[in-house]
Amino acid sequence: MRNRMTKGVLLVVGAIGGAIGAALLFTPQAFHGWSGIDHGGQVSLLSEVRAPGGALLACGLLIMAGGVWSRLTFTSLAVSTTLYLSYGVSRLLSLAVDGTPAPELVAAMVAELVIGALCAALWSRSAQPLGRAESLPGT
Repeated sequence: MRNRMTKGVLLVVGAIGGAIGAALLFTPQAFHGWSGIDHGGQVSLLSEVRAPGGALLACGLLIMAGGVWSRLTFTSLAVSTTLYLSYGVSRLLSLAVDGTPAPELVAAMVAELVIGALCAALWSRSAQPLGRAESLPGT
């Protein structure tokens, strides 16, 4: 049962990350417009927004792969934990340093922290320490 839940979580959080990544990569003005961000047609800024969009899309696909193929589950949990917690903690830092952003971005921060914590809990449960013979080929 736990395995099915983990795979379901990976499919959902991977799809979320992938969808956000695709939106940032392919329609950054429309995506950021919902939270009041205007790129002002700045080509360099759009490049800086699209690049992490591509990375998010790739991470989302890798995370979803762990929901399909068991051999990728551990890696997908590591990636999802790192991805979501790094975004959430970075937004917390920004909140402390820069002030409160748009409510939509505060909601995104809360969602990222909750998803990251869920993935971390699943990852810690799935972690099985390898013995020396298993961790080093040929020993």
